[in-house]
Amino acid sequence: MLRWISKTSMILFFVAILTSCGGLSKAEKQEFYEKAIPIGQEYFKKYYDAEVEFNRYEVHLPMSSTIVLYGHVKDDPYTSLSLSLSLPSLKVNSAGGPGDFIKKRKSEDEANSQ
Repeated sequence: MLRWISKTSMILFFVAILTSCGGLSKAEKQEFYEKAIPIGQEYFKKYYDAEVEFNRYEVHLPMSSTIVLYGHVKDDPYTSLSLSLSLPSLKVNSAGGPGDFIKKRKSEDEANSQ
């Protein structure tokens, strides 16, 4: 019984160490957030003709290596939006929001023709 508890404790210790080593400092997270804001604003402007304001974020490391920005349409605080970007490239993965808003997304051809 004691041996089982010892092995379990050791495994939990290593898992805790491995998951905490993959993180970023608070300053690094804030830096990614500040770099991602103009990318997100440009994305929503280009594909949805919408000006957005981001007010918070989450960094998902080490599981998915993404940063998710949360905000709303500039003149409509009730239209909540989110945008997932890959880390460290800050390439847009997906956008989220109300269904009727997201359905208005322009195609690549429409967005690039302007």
